[in-house]
Amino acid sequence: MVTAAVTIARRDGLDALSMRRLAAELGVSTMAAYRHVPGKDSLVDDVVDAVIATIPLDGYVGTWSERLEELTITSYRTLDEFPGLPERIHGRALGRPGIIRWLEAFNTPLVEAGVPVEARSGGTTSLVWLLRGASRLTSEWGDMVGALEEIAGRDDEDGDDTPIMRQGRELLGDQQVEDLLRSGVRLILTGLRQAADEAAAG
Repeated sequence: MVTAAVTIARRDGLDALSMRRLAAELGVSTMAAYRHVPGKDSLVDDVVDAVIATIPLDGYVGTWSERLEELTITSYRTLDEFPGLPERIHGRALGRPGIIRWLEAFNTPLVEAGVPVEARSGGTTSLVWLLRGASRLTSEWGDMVGALEEIAGRDDEDGDDTPIMRQGRELLGDQQVEDLLRSGVRLILTGLRQAADEAAAG
């Protein structure tokens, strides 16, 4: 049942998933599908948990921050295969076992590094939010690049009072969403590293 739902989510996006679509995929009646899953919300949570459970949680090498960076990038690559899925990583789904193990994998290197609990909580939340935003940006990438090109090409009759935005497309260069995500992750990890150093210094 969940495998079929994951197939729909990968092929058509999570927003396309419904009990009716699932029943059609399985070749059963909608009522038959309801006998196995109480409803769409539960089904979506099952899919989110199943997908996140496929993300490798170990085997990363390097310092704690390098391992955490690669875990974040690997998570992005997995989630990016399922349009709409990252937005469903929210409170109700957080109790699912695959998601719990995934969040534990984010926190473990921070504990090992001595990052204080307040910074650890904020850091983990920020990384998850960044992942959600990056996945959303993937679907909007063409529009964003087009908008930056339009801004760069405008004739500003009142003078150039937005020089940074007018250079946005040039500054972006050949970077893609994953490049921007990696930059954002490194900024967050720099702050967490500083918090760990300050805690160690007393």
